[in-house]
Amino acid sequence: MSSYILTDETAIDVLIFWIESTDGSISFTEEDAVKRVLDNMNYDLTTYRKTLSQIAAMSTEHMKQLVEEAIVYVRSNFSDDGKRLTFSLLDTIATCEGSVSAEQQKRVDRLKKEFGL
Repeated sequence: MSSYILTDETAIDVLIFWIESTDGSISFTEEDAVKRVLDNMNYDLTTYRKTLSQIAAMSTEHMKQLVEEAIVYVRSNFSDDGKRLTFSLLDTIATCEGSVSAEQQKRVDRLKKEFGL
């Protein structure tokens, strides 16, 4: 179990980071998509930035564990509508550059399955 405490917001933040950093970096297009989507949800970007700064310093293994915990958190704590909205947000970020890499598609497909969609 990770030492990082998950909340609704931080679980989403972890999954956003997991999707947008699939190729090892975060493009300006991806970052703009995150800001636009979170702003449309009236989500405070301060929480997102704080979470990002904390998880960016984690080891790869710790991050993998945290992603697993975030998936379980969303699956266990979100309503069906909440899961659909979260998936839609993550899918929007994955597709923001016009194409989705094979690895990103695997991650999106996994989330869809894990969330029961």
